[in-house]
Amino acid sequence: MIITKKPLKLTPKIISSWLTLIIIILTLVILIFISLFLYKNFYQTITQTKEILILRKKVALDTINMEKFNLIIDKLAKKTAPRQLGNIISPFR
Repeated sequence: MIITKKPLKLTPKIISSWLTLIIIILTLVILIFISLFLYKNFYQTITQTKEILILRKKVALDTINMEKFNLIIDKLAKKTAPRQLGNIISPFR
């Protein structure tokens, strides 16, 4: 049995319908990319700035004495620093 292919008939109606379908698909893809771009670059930025404004209201506005702060940090660093073991007499000598 020999299978013969029919030649593809391209009529103006078929061409216009395919062209219309391609244009619709491309338009939808472009709209999806534009909406994702706007969401990432504008909407998320606006929501982050709103969160920053809300958090600024909750932050304490007291000034910090940096000298006392640095003194406390230095004392904590000295307290947690490992000690030197050079002065210990070894019982195995």
